[in-house]
Amino acid sequence: MKIAGVIVSIIGVVLLGVGGYLFVKEKLFLLSAQQATATVTGSERYTYESSDYGTQHYYCSDFQFQTKDGRSISFSEDDSTDVTCTDLDMPPDYQTGQQVPVFYDARDPVHTAQISKSMSLIYDGAIIVLVVGVFLLLLGLGLFWIGWWWSTRSASSRASQR
Repeated sequence: MKIAGVIVSIIGVVLLGVGGYLFVKEKLFLLSAQQATATVTGSERYTYESSDYGTQHYYCSDFQFQTKDGRSISFSEDDSTDVTCTDLDMPPDYQTGQQVPVFYDARDPVHTAQISKSMSLIYDGAIIVLVVGVFLLLLGLGLFWIGWWWSTRSASSRASQR
């Protein structure tokens, strides 16, 4: 029981580290990121076929924005960091011509452009990993304590029988 507690605690600590890393990485990105306004240039419809659910569709929006130094950058929702496109069989999240805020690293705007949807997904993912990490750490510590309590109880009962 103590060994299981240690293993589960280690997994919890690792998940806490991963969740903390994701959260801090995104926070640091936003502190140094440039902000611009992107215009939705269109939405592409993709088809997903599965034997369980049949044919389903999803949409990925395309964006374009100008950097502060005048470069024109185009990116797609599925290119953006950690963004999933619209849920299956739902209309697009954005309409053509809609203006949305975009954050980017001035050194590499093509690969770092993030819309608020992607930032929300990153934060949500980090929070989920942190919560699971805390749960596993507490569970592991509880298992370790129960194992320690059982071993001291068994040792004291053996000592009293002598």
